[in-house]
Amino acid sequence: MSRIRIVGGTITKTTKRAHHMYSEESIVFNSGKTITEVGEENGIIFEEPKDAPKITETKDFDITLELDKNEKSVVPFGILDFKNNPENPFFSFKYTLKNSNVDFLNFKIIDENNEIIYQMGYLKPIIIHAQKKPLILFETKKPTEGPLISKTWDYLQIFEPYVLSEPDYTKMGEYHLNWDGFDNNEMYDSARFAGKKLKAQITATKGNKIKTKEIEFEASYKEVNWVDVKIDRKAKRIDITLRVDLQDGGATGLDCNTFTTADEMSYETFTPTTKTEDPFKGSKITVCDWDKIPQSEINPSHPIIKTRTRSFTDLEKLALEGINYHWGRNKNHFIAKDIKVNNESYELYMNSINAKEKAIGGIELVYNTNGNWMRSGNPGTIKDPMSAVGSIISRQAICYNVGYIYYLDWYEFYKSKNWRYRFETDEDIDFKFTSAHETGHEILKKYGGTIYSYGHKGSVNSVTQKMKDDAPSYKVNSEIDIMPYYPNSPKIYLFKNFVASEKDVLGLIWLTKIEMK
Repeated sequence: MSRIRIVGGTITKTTKRAHHMYSEESIVFNSGKTITEVGEENGIIFEEPKDAPKITETKDFDITLELDKNEKSVVPFGILDFKNNPENPFFSFKYTLKNSNVDFLNFKIIDENNEIIYQMGYLKPIIIHAQKKPLILFETKKPTEGPLISKTWDYLQIFEPYVLSEPDYTKMGEYHLNWDGFDNNEMYDSARFAGKKLKAQITATKGNKIKTKEIEFEASYKEVNWVDVKIDRKAKRIDITLRVDLQDGGATGLDCNTFTTADEMSYETFTPTTKTEDPFKGSKITVCDWDKIPQSEINPSHPIIKTRTRSFTDLEKLALEGINYHWGRNKNHFIAKDIKVNNESYELYMNSINAKEKAIGGIELVYNTNGNWMRSGNPGTIKDPMSAVGSIISRQAICYNVGYIYYLDWYEFYKSKNWRYRFETDEDIDFKFTSAHETGHEILKKYGGTIYSYGHKGSVNSVTQKMKDDAPSYKVNSEIDIMPYYPNSPKIYLFKNFVASEKDVLGLIWLTKIEMK
């Protein structure tokens, strides 16, 4: 190795103590003028040359980086699956450092817009020796002992004995770099990953030598594509965006039809709205849906509804409000204020939106009056075996039953056949509740399976929907799970207590599982 230095002016070297120069070959001084050497105390001494100190060349280092293909998916907080198996909470990468140690290592995650999501600074990814990773997996994936208190496991505590101290990852070896998906502001946003191409980058530095390795990987939702989650670890807040495809199912009970006496019809039990005489065709009779209401059931203080009192926009608003309230667990809920994650309290807010793409659906919102009570049904519901009874049809719809409604005896909340008047103030509350319940069926089905969902969490037979003898009753002064059926019929004033259970809300977050490839 040679060094050439060219200076246009004067070179001055000042050494406080001794100054030594060594060369394994010749040292040559050339000057266009005088070469002056001065030894103030002992003059100038010429001796036999001494051996120069051995020069040790700095070894070059080499780094590699790859996606850990043993960990194919990531679940925020490592939320357990439905069967209580631990899930992987990390984006995991394999990193090796060969030939020489380095001074510093920098780790970055970069999004497809080339913006840094995460950079190792005062925060660092969890780094463990490669050979220790199987031990951790063996320890965490053993069967859960005792009653399950939470659907999350304290993965940081499990990993702690294996985490390297900060300088160690600069030493030669093979390592796993595990990043939990939170950025440098302690925010996790699944929408930044799903359907995106990301890059992981390592930069190693030794002296003035810098080397960088970068890999690209794709992330996508593994379970469903209609929910996103955003977690603020500093504020202890979780925001869920749920997309539902709400459609206008129209209105029933507001139609009028005109007949002649020649038509085959039976209207003897009705009081026609209008009746006119035509000398050529006979009598014309107009019969409306509200004419079916027996006169004995009509209360003058309860007006018959003849025009729609809630538009589709109104029903859409009520449905979204119901989902947000009953699936939220925060300060705005009457009784359910939070969820527990690794023994820490988080407020959870639901933000449901009506969307056509990447959404649960489609779910019709139907306005119903002046006739049989109409049963609501969730997406994927099989036609109800009782659908031949009257005009009640189990459909993928949420039904707003208002005004004069005829309740059949097989409907468990109303044990007798009779007409009842349903006020809008009460139906608004019921409709919100029903929207959250029916939407919840799709969540439960994707998280826990069909029996868990249509069995109403074990309270009914999943096929016949008959209430089980051991179905538990709700408790008045506590949370009431919104998904089971109860032998004691819910009262309208208690609907504010109904909420998605902590287990099911964590299951909804579990559904945001990210797959890497």
